[in-house]
Amino acid sequence: MNETEPLLRVKRIQVDSLFEAFNHRVDLKLDDRVTILHGPNGVGKTMLLKMVNALLDGRYSLFQRVPFGRFILELTDHRRIELTLGPPKPAGKTRKSSRKARQEPFRTLQLKLFERDKEVDRHEVLTNQDVVVIADAIGSRIPWVHRQSDDLWLDERESDDLLSPEEVVVRYGDEVSANLLLTGRSTDPDWLKEIHDKVKVHFIAAQRLLRVGPEHPRLYPSRPRTSSTVMDYARDLRSRINDTMARYGQRSQTLDQSFPQRLLSSGYMRLPADDLKQRMEKLDERRKELKGIGLLDKLDSHPFDTAKLESLEPAQESVMALYVQDTEDKLSELDDLAQRARLLLDNVNHKFHHKQIRIDRDLGLIAEGEQGRALELDALSSGEQHELVLHYDLLFRVRQNTLVLIDEPELSLHVAWQKRFLPDLLEIVETAQFDVLMATHSPFIVGDRSDLMIGLDAELV
Repeated sequence: MNETEPLLRVKRIQVDSLFEAFNHRVDLKLDDRVTILHGPNGVGKTMLLKMVNALLDGRYSLFQRVPFGRFILELTDHRRIELTLGPPKPAGKTRKSSRKARQEPFRTLQLKLFERDKEVDRHEVLTNQDVVVIADAIGSRIPWVHRQSDDLWLDERESDDLLSPEEVVVRYGDEVSANLLLTGRSTDPDWLKEIHDKVKVHFIAAQRLLRVGPEHPRLYPSRPRTSSTVMDYARDLRSRINDTMARYGQRSQTLDQSFPQRLLSSGYMRLPADDLKQRMEKLDERRKELKGIGLLDKLDSHPFDTAKLESLEPAQESVMALYVQDTEDKLSELDDLAQRARLLLDNVNHKFHHKQIRIDRDLGLIAEGEQGRALELDALSSGEQHELVLHYDLLFRVRQNTLVLIDEPELSLHVAWQKRFLPDLLEIVETAQFDVLMATHSPFIVGDRSDLMIGLDAELV
């Protein structure tokens, strides 16, 4: 995105006749960048998050399963997307080996684009041809779904059901990566592709401690391989550290090799002794902090005796000025990772009792008990894992200016931790710069920030 181009964000969300019962309108708190949905069970808080995620991620099969009248996303550039169901179409003929065939109607979806309340375009998604291609993509990803003929897929988990392509999409369309739904994206009009490109979404579901593992077609016909999220995130952080340290090493090598030439160039800046002293002291503090976080294994050198800077010759001042500038430049490669790591450790460790999380260059994340006794990450309590997973997800896996959807952040968290969640989140949002829409039952999550809350009541349409 061009730096001068206005940031495109979601401004308003609306759903009419959700579950044929509720109308909801949500105006996002764009200034604070955090909006909280609060309400009783059954009014559609989680479903609202899922519908936003489905539309912005180009996964439309959810709308086939959920009763609703109209779904609206309004953007900050005064454009509005409205999604409604088209007329029903008959499902393909289906044979079942052990149960009676179900003939369910399959409906297309109508997407309309409005600019300042004027309709400018409409688009139909999930046509019959699209459905076959998407069903094929699902079959290639879900190990227990196999194509049997031109219009039949076998589902081994459901008593060897034979499904039409429409039924495959309705049943499994939201369980595959959006980039597999090639037809749905390739036939999108330009305006919809633009919105998908500019308005990114990241969904943190209520079930977040287990993840579906890497693709292993045909190896696990009965169930997908799952893995512990905290262990996956430890490996993810190790990879990020390795990439960052590689850039740090490359930058250091480049600056070291060019040091003599730049030093001998005419007119190089000299710094007064007081400035040199101040900047050298700051460099020592930065090194100590990076070592404390775990990004530097050891200090590159002993703290410099800044008193010696009071009596430098002019040539020495030039050398020291260039040295300081180069060292600041090298360490700047670590700044972003260090800031996120510091927030992660601060927010998590001040809540954990008799345990702490550390960052390790070789392992990514490690847990320690009293006296530094090593603990397995996935042996932490469910509350501790939820806390670690949530903070890691927000700090390391969310791109800037993304719309983050969080479902029930209070799960497994002690009341004291629930009270700390929103202040921690606001600090993270200020650092990472993204928008948050979260759904919660907990008044402790809201705390004294009722100004960020939008109540979804249970009043029927």
